[in-house]
Amino acid sequence: AATAVALAEKLHFSPRELLLVRAAGNLHDLGKLSVPRGILDKQGKLTAQEWSIVRTHTYHTFRILNTIGGMGQVCEWAAFHHERLDGEGYPFRHQAKDLTLGARIMAVADFFTAIAEDRPYRAGMTLTKAISILERQAQNGALDGDVVSTLKEHYHEINLRRQTEQKEHTEKQRILSLVCKECQSAA
Repeated sequence: AATAVALAEKLHFSPRELLLVRAAGNLHDLGKLSVPRGILDKQGKLTAQEWSIVRTHTYHTFRILNTIGGMGQVCEWAAFHHERLDGEGYPFRHQAKDLTLGARIMAVADFFTAIAEDRPYRAGMTLTKAISILERQAQNGALDGDVVSTLKEHYHEINLRRQTEQKEHTEKQRILSLVCKECQSAA
């Protein structure tokens, strides 16, 4: 959400649109609730079958958000974050003409966050490596080149914002976990 909002700000989204981008960023992986925990937490490489199951999360995000009235843009931006401009993405294989700037921003934000963050199976990538991969994805027709260029131009500011919000979220999760443990003990 932090990366998507920062990109949307740089691309002159209105205050209302920024709220919708934040909502889409916070909800984009909602469909992962339908993916078994054992697959999501797996340390090693996923099998083809496991990967197929993970890929369904965008469809489930779409299905869930599409049932809520007035959430059209949020639904689209959140659910289309793995669509590609060349039509090779998922879940619907949309092409560039079908993808709004909000969906393109979400795709770049999600891809960037996935490679920049530390993951259980690898460390986050350096600025040089991350930008190189993003630019290659844009050249190959997967990601929007203008959005990637915006990220590159404002990389340090956007990445610092992502890191700051990630730390704040982690701390809130830690506190919530403590509160939940206290509630369970009291019961």
